[in-house]
Amino acid sequence: MNLDLTAAARDVLDSGDPGQRPAGVCLGVATPATGTVLAAAGWARRPDGTAPGDPMTGRTLFDLASVTKIAATTALAMRLAAAGRLDLDAPVSPHLPGFRGGDKDRVTAADLLAHRAGLTPWWPLYCRTTDRETALDLAERLPLHAPPRHRRTYSDVGFQLLGRIVERVTGTGLAAAFQQWVAGPLGLTRTRYGPVDPAAAAVSADDDRIESSMVATGEPYPVPFTTADFTGWRTTAVRGTAADGNTAHALGGVSGHAGLFAPLDELLRLGEALVQDETFVPAAVRHRFITAADPRDPEQGLGFRRFEVTTPDGPVPMVGHGGFTGTHLAVATDRPLALAVAATRLHGTGGASPCRQTPACPATPCTLPQALRAGGTPTRRTGHRPEYVQYEDPRPAHREHAPPSSRLRSTRGDPHDPAGPALRANDESLTTGPRADLVPVDVLAHRAHLGMVRSLTEAGAFPSSRSGRPAVTGPSGPRTATHHQESP
Repeated sequence: MNLDLTAAARDVLDSGDPGQRPAGVCLGVATPATGTVLAAAGWARRPDGTAPGDPMTGRTLFDLASVTKIAATTALAMRLAAAGRLDLDAPVSPHLPGFRGGDKDRVTAADLLAHRAGLTPWWPLYCRTTDRETALDLAERLPLHAPPRHRRTYSDVGFQLLGRIVERVTGTGLAAAFQQWVAGPLGLTRTRYGPVDPAAAAVSADDDRIESSMVATGEPYPVPFTTADFTGWRTTAVRGTAADGNTAHALGGVSGHAGLFAPLDELLRLGEALVQDETFVPAAVRHRFITAADPRDPEQGLGFRRFEVTTPDGPVPMVGHGGFTGTHLAVATDRPLALAVAATRLHGTGGASPCRQTPACPATPCTLPQALRAGGTPTRRTGHRPEYVQYEDPRPAHREHAPPSSRLRSTRGDPHDPAGPALRANDESLTTGPRADLVPVDVLAHRAHLGMVRSLTEAGAFPSSRSGRPAVTGPSGPRTATHHQESP
């Protein structure tokens, strides 16, 4: 099967103005007809005047950032629930001695997975300690900001606590639990928590400036710290270690919310196993996780985000997650199809661009379908008209929808509150703050999805939906060889 993804990869590299564009990208598709196909373009590390740079390849390791939430933590929760080791609906306080009293006694693992526990979105633990256990103790003691199940508020802290629950349930460290329960059974030999060999990895970020700016300004989340409360800010390229500050500085590189590294072929294999392989996750458990956690909020399952990709075959239901570094995993729930994206969106974009417009976006206010008209039909969020509604990382640069002069306003309200009022065109909470010039992860993923779907369709390889669940080869069975495509 002749499937060429190089044009799709180059299109992702063209996202945004020159000062915004990611340095490199790798795309991946997995279907029965094509096997696993990868395409890479651009740089894993840009030339800098002192070194020639390292080209992106299909074997490059990527800092998955918040994709860790499903690739590691949600995967472990699924496996432990299937084994009867984790009760999703029982209070988590017995596992977390510091997380007790009042409404905390009502919080369940399902609440944490669905971001409905009432926790704060983000807290710089490293401003108080760089000892992992002390940092997690601090995370347990952070107060709730809302009653459990009142609303969805995307929270790194909730997944930090889930990682600790996994450690308490399994009696081992989170990295070891991932190896025992997920990577080992699936034969994932290169997917692991960092640090990893820098030479094998793409640059995760140019420095720590985004989080240091968040601490300095208290935007978008007020915190009682200054940048002087932490002395380990990174001022050079981050490679082989997590870009996320809490993971790198306070949690020893291993957390439930970030820290996993993987090549795209193994990330695709993991996604297929979680959503499409009943020998790895039983049907009843999988159904619980990919179904909306609350019928009033159809975009959020347990761990997984729920959305649709519009294709020539009609809208395809998907589950997946994005990551702040430029990563995204999406797996179809009605057919054997998995799509993965890894763009170095935080590398080579160190200077804020004076022009906030992307090439596809006009200078006047617009809707996303107009802004991306050149790229085709936009992704649709389940249960809503075509639009990008929310972003999944608490840092402001991740939840930017578009440049300020053309910013989309969701009918769903605040990105962390699906019940909130609609956003205004002059909403300063989204137009200011660190790195507003970055191309949003969902825009990168959208462009990649369009290109990959187009390539599959042109090759006659777009998979059809099946009655019932798609079946894929089990974790120990044979797999089609991975095909690598690289573009200068």
